[in-house]
Amino acid sequence: MSPLNIFLLLTVVALFAGLYRVFEKFGEQGWKALVPVYNFVVWLKLVKRPWWWIFLIIIPTVGFYMIAILLVDLANYFGKRRFIDHVFAIFGYFIFVPVIGFSNKEKVIGPKPREKKKRIWQEWGEAAVFAIIAATLIRTFAFEAFTIPTSSMEKSLLVGDYLFVNKMRYGAKVPSNPLTIPFTHNTMPLTEGTPSFLDWVELPYMRFPGWASIKNSDIVVFNFPEGDTVEVNHSGQSYYALVRQYGRARVHDPNATDEGQNAEGIAKPFGHIVVRPVDKEDNYIKRCVGIPGDKLQIVNTQLLINDKPAYEAPNQQLGYIPVDVNDDFQRIMLERGIEYDGRVHLTKAEYELLKPHARMLIPAIDSVSPAMPSVIDIFPHDTNYRWTKDFFGPLTIPKAGATVQLDMKTLPLYRRIIDVYEENELQIREGQIFINGQAATSYTFKLDYYFMMGDNRHNSLDSRYWGFVPETHIVGSPSLIWLSKEKGSGLFDGFRTQRMISLVSPEGLSSSFLWPFLAIVAALIGWNYFRSKRKEKEAKASSKKPAKK
Repeated sequence: MSPLNIFLLLTVVALFAGLYRVFEKFGEQGWKALVPVYNFVVWLKLVKRPWWWIFLIIIPTVGFYMIAILLVDLANYFGKRRFIDHVFAIFGYFIFVPVIGFSNKEKVIGPKPREKKKRIWQEWGEAAVFAIIAATLIRTFAFEAFTIPTSSMEKSLLVGDYLFVNKMRYGAKVPSNPLTIPFTHNTMPLTEGTPSFLDWVELPYMRFPGWASIKNSDIVVFNFPEGDTVEVNHSGQSYYALVRQYGRARVHDPNATDEGQNAEGIAKPFGHIVVRPVDKEDNYIKRCVGIPGDKLQIVNTQLLINDKPAYEAPNQQLGYIPVDVNDDFQRIMLERGIEYDGRVHLTKAEYELLKPHARMLIPAIDSVSPAMPSVIDIFPHDTNYRWTKDFFGPLTIPKAGATVQLDMKTLPLYRRIIDVYEENELQIREGQIFINGQAATSYTFKLDYYFMMGDNRHNSLDSRYWGFVPETHIVGSPSLIWLSKEKGSGLFDGFRTQRMISLVSPEGLSSSFLWPFLAIVAALIGWNYFRSKRKEKEAKASSKKPAKK
């Protein structure tokens, strides 16, 4: 167990040990503080909050805010009513609660008296400000909601999965641009390109310690490495890919269009260019297949890491071209929601299931040919590297402190690292490389880098297209699917109940906890109902007893 894990465990133990004594000071039995969920029900009763808040407490992210309110309420009941007391109660809970619980000087004196002069809009305003601050801190440093936008991880993670991303696992980043409108990422609501942040204050890259490092096969959320520049009308495409395809002059020309060559077949204008800092680049989610120092190669779709076959997710897919299919083939595709766009994307299990119902399922492999023109889409976008998405590498993933030799052949592999990610001045003069004004024949990396790929291998724009992901771009680890809806479904239909309230594992998904979760909620509602009925009977019985003379 890591030191951070031990520290977090001790803080939780300290909290509930303190609550044990706090409950006793309220006249409740201390053991109730040690029963999960029930302890919060009792806590709500003690500080006179509605019992149904328990449903908010057990919702990820929202629960952190609700517990913060309970800690403030606790502080008020013990006479700690200054702003600094409230801050300490929230962020130093593991000290604050044991102190008020075990100290003989601390007594329960009752709730904070209502200020008669304070108007209701003032009370609501203060509550709203507190809620915004608390939720923003949680969203920035702990958990953030994320939606799967594309099918690059299909079958492992589906379009329409709503996730909570754990930013603490690999260490939460300090925002480089803190002047941001709350609950926005990089654009204003209902706009496509209006920035939701100001660049007046820019902080250097800083990250809190995490309790884990990224490992091969981890599913990771990260900032899109080529997302520092965006052509707003083509925000779903890489700006640099557009430049390679159309030329920089055309992409920056507001009078030029793509002539309907995009996926929709409708001509879209160019020229609306925006620049974004790292933490405001779009969020992507892929599987990490290569960590710093790994040797990576793809041979005929087989991924090799350090010359050995890499981990393959159970739901990993490849593309196939079906030939002469029968009715059963069509039926199975429909039942399993397999789409056909000239090819089908199948897992190994689906391939074996469909194989008997077609004359052939031809693997849709991009082969390497000496006569093949340079593939401008594939990293490193250079004629010296005639790689494809199915024949790629060998390539060593850069590691902090490692040194590589630089010449005009190897430079394309590391140009963006040197120039953009590690912020050096890179120049080429008469065939010679200069870094920060000095001639260079080698380079030592300052950061660690990763190689990301989607499980839907033939329908994923990933590191095979735009290269390495620097450590500065790592956001976090997907932890929980709290909601899942089918693509294009209505507001009240299309729910995938078998995926809701599910933990995300390296395989993509663990079993759903939806029904146990609903069972607990139903049990709590029933328990509260019968408890209230029992109290009503007791009250009626006591009212019928004759008064003592």
